[in-house]
Amino acid sequence: MKNIKFLSALVVLFSAFTFTSCDNEPIDSALNPDDFGGGGNANASFKADFNGATWTANSSQAIVSGNLIQIAGVKSDGSTFGFLIEASTTGTYPANENLLAFNPAGSEYGYWATNINNPTENTGSITITSIDTVNKKISGTFSFKGYWSNADETGVLPIDFTNGVFTNVPYINMEETGDTFFAKVNGTEFVDVDILTTEIGVGSQDFISIAAQNSALDAITVSVRSDQGVGTYPITGNVATDVVQAIYDFNDANYLAVSGTVTIQEKTATHIKGTFSFVTNGATPFTISEGSFDVDY
Repeated sequence: MKNIKFLSALVVLFSAFTFTSCDNEPIDSALNPDDFGGGGNANASFKADFNGATWTANSSQAIVSGNLIQIAGVKSDGSTFGFLIEASTTGTYPANENLLAFNPAGSEYGYWATNINNPTENTGSITITSIDTVNKKISGTFSFKGYWSNADETGVLPIDFTNGVFTNVPYINMEETGDTFFAKVNGTEFVDVDILTTEIGVGSQDFISIAAQNSALDAITVSVRSDQGVGTYPITGNVATDVVQAIYDFNDANYLAVSGTVTIQEKTATHIKGTFSFVTNGATPFTISEGSFDVDY
């Protein structure tokens, strides 16, 4: 999803989380969306208590789309809160089933509301109390226990984030980002309601990952190694060596692309455009055709 920039486009509101995994694990940004944007608004507020002090954002922004709500707040020192909630209405949502995180200033890692050693642990919640569709403002509360996201770094104690409140945070709709995505699955158009663009670290490699989700929560994800330029790249199904990868999520099952191509037509430091097609694994493989994306990241 397009990064909304604030303060004359000098600072990205939410620094991209780095997702680390095994070198041979396929990339799926529909499961790991990580890139948030932001904008300033003098009437908005965003704060939380932790480590004996109150953290207050200098700017905040949200995006409300078909199935997802993204909210982010940033402080002038570069520390950030970022939330990605599978929701479209007011209500209370469990922290461990969504993405709630705090990134300290200057760190590529953060405190996530997920305990990787006990993923079902109740780590807190976020409540959307109001979505003002006339003035495009969103408000709510949150509290969660955050676990350090670098699994290789031991001994880092979790932090309790309490009394979290965000009020009148401005939001935009997905359509206003200008991002586009198209594909057909077995000849039928995949009608997306959400588009997410993420930057993911896998081992020593960084990927730009573009995911689209439909109303049934199925998703198509295309990932390109960030050091690749304009050109056409093959998909072989070897996630350890392929510089491009793709996944189709259907009915909560992941189908990895084992053949196909991704063509990068345009690429800058903030924008990528391309086409793709692939065939998945599985007893009955899926054919993804006529794929295209044109997104900011």
